[in-house]
Amino acid sequence: MQTAFPRSTYRRRVEAVLARMEEAGLDVLVTTAPDNVNYLCGYDAIGYLWYQGLILSPRLPEPVFVIRHIEESAVEELSAVARARYYDIAREAPTAAVADVLQGAGLSGARIGIEMQSTWISPAQYLALREALPQGRFIDATTLVAEIRLIKTPEEVDCQRKAAQMADRAMQAALEALRPGLTETELTGLVQLELGRMGSEYPAIPPLVVFGRRTSMVHAMANRVPLAQGDLVMIEVAGCYHRYHAVTMRTAVLGEPPPRVHAAAEALSEAFAAAIGAVQPGRPVGAPDVACDAVLVRHDLARRRAHRIGYSLGLAYPPTWLEAMILDGGDPHRFAPNMSFTMEPNLAFGDEGWGLKLGDTILCTESGAERLSTRPTGLTVVA
Repeated sequence: MQTAFPRSTYRRRVEAVLARMEEAGLDVLVTTAPDNVNYLCGYDAIGYLWYQGLILSPRLPEPVFVIRHIEESAVEELSAVARARYYDIAREAPTAAVADVLQGAGLSGARIGIEMQSTWISPAQYLALREALPQGRFIDATTLVAEIRLIKTPEEVDCQRKAAQMADRAMQAALEALRPGLTETELTGLVQLELGRMGSEYPAIPPLVVFGRRTSMVHAMANRVPLAQGDLVMIEVAGCYHRYHAVTMRTAVLGEPPPRVHAAAEALSEAFAAAIGAVQPGRPVGAPDVACDAVLVRHDLARRRAHRIGYSLGLAYPPTWLEAMILDGGDPHRFAPNMSFTMEPNLAFGDEGWGLKLGDTILCTESGAERLSTRPTGLTVVA
């Protein structure tokens, strides 16, 4: 069995989910999100491009994995799954296979939890499942597994520490490579090469690299844009170890930055430190956002904030590494030890044609916060 953790780990996770299902009054959970599937059985393959669903119920002796028949050998080698129901995509609808498992277990009229806000179940599949199980009562269970995943075990934290080391090394390689004429796509390739050299798996979001005016576009993808003297360079990169992610974000400039850019970068570093300092067990997760803005308001930069200050992250597959907790005032969570999340008070000056990124993966500890990256947080000036 080639999984990140021993079978006993997945068994404990399944038991935790079953306990949470009982609290929620669910008889069945069908999880389709590949990160949740991996979390519960270790399966790591791109079979999720087609329907796959891990079915959990106290009425089932083991979780049942519904997946395409072509994935059988991968399931046997790459997961802790003991029972699987394979379907031939040319002959059977995957939702019919799910219905077959539930009907066979006497669960066709059960209270069935579905991840209705997941990317991995289409509206057509949901409607087909309802049609196949007309007696079933379908309940949104999108966050049921995700809530359990918010607090990492020491083993999971170790994976994220390794991922952070990979991200740091890739960032260093990127900064060392900066020179006039280098294109965004070339630099992205260098980042990916260094990640591979460090042993990183492919991350859920590719490296984001932009130059010059494009640094005002927080989520722009790399293109064939050459670097010129005086350009800002914005880099976001994540390492990935056993699918656990750690992200780091930095801004560099080729040549001496203008005074306004220099001042904004210093203010951003100050706000970043204040946000991290606001992390304490028991505090609302919106506290860093308030602390960050308190600094940026003094510098008339709060209105330049690009987005929310952060979110929980860990185990992930494309297209995102966001987990269920968002660090803003509208989120009811409170910090607890071994929660991991990003801190990224990025600034965008769209009207001026530039922006600044600064972010890291943060771990909440018993005494506060720990930044998993070891890189300095200021603007990198490349002579």
